[in-house]
Amino acid sequence: LTMEFAQKLPSKIAHSSRNGAVLANNDVLDNKGEILLTIKPNQKFLAKSGEKYLLQEGCKNLLIVDSKQESLQDIPFDKCVASATLSGNLIALVSVENAIALIDISAKKEIFTQKLSSVIAINSLNVSPIFDRNTIIFPSLDGRILIYNTNTKNITKDILIQSDKFFNNIIYLYAHENLIITATQKRISTILGNNKTFNYDGNFNDMLVYNNRLLVLSSDGKIIELDNTLKPLRETNLEYAKLASIVVKEGKLYTLDRHKHLIEVYLQNFEPTIYKIKLPAKKYIFYTNDSIFYDGVYKRF
Repeated sequence: LTMEFAQKLPSKIAHSSRNGAVLANNDVLDNKGEILLTIKPNQKFLAKSGEKYLLQEGCKNLLIVDSKQESLQDIPFDKCVASATLSGNLIALVSVENAIALIDISAKKEIFTQKLSSVIAINSLNVSPIFDRNTIIFPSLDGRILIYNTNTKNITKDILIQSDKFFNNIIYLYAHENLIITATQKRISTILGNNKTFNYDGNFNDMLVYNNRLLVLSSDGKIIELDNTLKPLRETNLEYAKLASIVVKEGKLYTLDRHKHLIEVYLQNFEPTIYKIKLPAKKYIFYTNDSIFYDGVYKRF
């Protein structure tokens, strides 16, 4: 069985993050798989909210622009940003120095900041803060999540997920009602309500919450389904596979095994189908809720 990545991007992917990808021609591919903005060479794409884009110029000013690069706000800031989220009049961010900050856009100033432990190296699947009702969940680069209350304006919880020295940043973060699911590349944690915590250890490439289940790609080629207490329900073992990207569409999970195979797993019975693909080796991957983008081509499911 073969499958083609027949649709082409205007240019190859030069950089990718959880929030989007920047192509070699400086087009921004957003998390819906759309290209509506072209940035300047010295700009970094951080986030999108509605029709607004959050950029950083060098490691200085934060810019909020529309798709025509018309400036909506210019906010002085002198630290390199690792990840950020734009919501209403607020920017929540994590700097590469592992400081978290909350910025009031209209006042153009930080209303909260906290420096955390220095880090040496991080996993590229770096997640952004989440705005969840009256809280903001900050994912740190040193394996913890910090929960900030927007009413009391302080950190109400500081939860250590994993304490490794290298590649210990948070690579996944999900919040809904009283459930938080988060992970480093070696530990998944579920926090239910105020005090129930469940952990699941291993080596993980990526994961996705779908239909009240957590679908996990392990680094040893397993696709695992966990419930909210992180109890394993089902798994399929693709020995020696190096899995990356995770898209679920119409009851099927899709993931890439390097540049040679596309794996399709029927979630009804967890049976895999393996398709041969022809893609160049070791290129950038980006995915949305219905597409996988690889180098200069993509497949929409």
